[in-house]
Amino acid sequence: MINRQISIDDLREIASLEDMPPQQLDRLASVVMAQTYSPGQLIFLEGEASGGLWFVQKGRVKIVKQSLNGRVMGLCMMNPGKCFGSCPLFSIDHNPATAQAVDEVTLLIVPPERLQSLVRDDPQFVSALLRIYSQRLLHLARLSESLGVWTTGDRINDCLLTYADYDEAHPVVRLTHEKLADLAGTVREVVTRHLSSLEQERIIRVELGQVTILDISALSLPCTSEKLNRA
Repeated sequence: MINRQISIDDLREIASLEDMPPQQLDRLASVVMAQTYSPGQLIFLEGEASGGLWFVQKGRVKIVKQSLNGRVMGLCMMNPGKCFGSCPLFSIDHNPATAQAVDEVTLLIVPPERLQSLVRDDPQFVSALLRIYSQRLLHLARLSESLGVWTTGDRINDCLLTYADYDEAHPVVRLTHEKLADLAGTVREVVTRHLSSLEQERIIRVELGQVTILDISALSLPCTSEKLNRA
């Protein structure tokens, strides 16, 4: 893990911070550090003391939680520009979930003690955080809906739509079957069978480490008219 100081240009890559005035970005840059993690490396564990606010600069981070019966449930995937952590803002002493690097990840981290002073003294920073938290609340509401009324196939389809890269000619999901299973709350074998069925119907094309979506409309869910968190 490599630590380094960051610049204002680094912060401007974070969508939720891009509207901040230069002087505020300069102040934030003075307290934020960058850390790099290898694929599969744990960033923090559920139950550990919370460690501040984390912005994804490069790579992807998966957030998972262990249920009372020991089953691991994927909560979300954090792509570049996304923010997670922030438990110190809500007087939560311990992390409610585990964060793990999916590929090589660079994170911009605001330590908890610096985070408290920024929240106290910088209204613009607080405004940016409120936008982030509103997105998280929407995601949690959608997660609750998916667990309550969606079939396993619906949840897998939703993961494909949510975590696809839409910059390609056809949307591409660069996740293994195992990672899709974590995010959909199921097991790898079920994901493999479902993807095989979709491929036979020419809805997707499965390749090593990725899934190409050929027919987006065939994956749409009847109970959800809008997909969130594609950015």
